[in-house]
Amino acid sequence: MDSWPPQGLDRLYRREVFRSRCPVETHALVSRELKDHRLTWGRGKVDAAFHRAELGTMTLCILRYGAAVHIEPDRLKHFMLVQMPLRGRAQVDCGDASLCIEPRHAALIAPHRPLRIDWQAGCEQLMLKIPRDRLLAVAARAFAEEDEGPGTLISSEDAIDFVPAFSLETEVGRTWCRLMEDLIHFLPAGEAAGPSGTWLRRFEETVILFLLCHQPNSLTAIGTTRAFAGSPRQLALAEDYMRENIGEEISLIDIATAARVSLRSLNHLFHRYRDASPMNVLRNLRLDAARARLLRDDDASVTDVAFACGFSHLGRFADYYRRRFGELPKMTGAWRRRGPGG
Repeated sequence: MDSWPPQGLDRLYRREVFRSRCPVETHALVSRELKDHRLTWGRGKVDAAFHRAELGTMTLCILRYGAAVHIEPDRLKHFMLVQMPLRGRAQVDCGDASLCIEPRHAALIAPHRPLRIDWQAGCEQLMLKIPRDRLLAVAARAFAEEDEGPGTLISSEDAIDFVPAFSLETEVGRTWCRLMEDLIHFLPAGEAAGPSGTWLRRFEETVILFLLCHQPNSLTAIGTTRAFAGSPRQLALAEDYMRENIGEEISLIDIATAARVSLRSLNHLFHRYRDASPMNVLRNLRLDAARARLLRDDDASVTDVAFACGFSHLGRFADYYRRRFGELPKMTGAWRRRGPGG
């Protein structure tokens, strides 16, 4: 992935908080918006801009300095930060890890890691700020063992450490990018109302769980030598729950609760028996349900079918459908009306 689709970022770019060509003003404004930090200017002209949207407890923003900068915020402490360059490069020294990030590679910075960053001139980044308390709360609920109560593995004093290097060229990375695009897509345009609080909490939880489940971290390393919990019976419970709620907004935690396993066990279960993540299996079940309905009902609207089967983004639904069945959803009904020899 060389760049993010410009149209996918429009709604965030419209939310400009400040624009400045003054080094002192820029430093003060970025400190106010993100975190107090030491800043040293390098080559290039200052042409700073900051765009921000609050989504539940998370903050999504775009920042550029114009000129090269050296940034020393020490530890983030109260939040985790995912930095995703849109253009240009940055060098991130995060604890004992040192990495170069660019539009194909991001950095996931845990709250407790010492941090120094060098942005090249012209670098612009999309950043997601996740409060540490929210991260811990979701992790405590998700990773409680079946015979233990929530929070027994994690306390408010814990620090979840992540491997900082995060490639956006892998299937996991591409899925993450789609999550960010979906998040931006649901920003209200103009005077339109924003997404419901319930939906936003669910999506926020999904974003955090995605990182916990797919980016190596200290929490998922806990107990990896324990006996695997899960059976084909629990897999069946999980898939039955998916089918019964095919059009609903359901999360990994909902599925794990229905199967009566921990989130860690749920992921092991699906990778062991289905060679896929639970959410990929859910997506395929939804696609199968959509195809069955399009084949069954001559008058079915593709839009109505997509929404009824749990897809909120029509373009993405069509893309997933084409990949799975080799045709666009609008062709399925047309084929049936025409007949196999038509």
